[in-house]
Amino acid sequence: MDILLQIKVPSSSETGNVKAYFSGHYQTYGINDPATCDHKCRFVYAALVEPGGANDVAEFKKTKLGRIQKMALRKFVVGDNAFVCYETLLTPFFGVEKDDPSKDAFNFYLSQLRIRIEQTFGLITGK
Repeated sequence: MDILLQIKVPSSSETGNVKAYFSGHYQTYGINDPATCDHKCRFVYAALVEPGGANDVAEFKKTKLGRIQKMALRKFVVGDNAFVCYETLLTPFFGVEKDDPSKDAFNFYLSQLRIRIEQTFGLITGK
């Protein structure tokens, strides 16, 4: 199985801006790395295109993942609620919508799928 890796070399303005690499969520410096994996914890796509402080949606649009609207029938990508849901990108319900029992059940099963990418990163980092 081949992995598609997309890497963008940072410009001098980006590398000179150290603050851009600080992630407020993780409280550390790093690089955003959107990735997808299969059910066996194998990466099938990874991208290193933005510093750690970048907006997830803006980064998503710069990657090949931003073009997943043209996927085969009944194939989906599972994302978190930082992304906008559409036919091939499934995201959890949030706000008052998640109080509906059927939508809460959907969120539970979707989270079970999203755990796989966390496990995949855990395997690659040795955690």
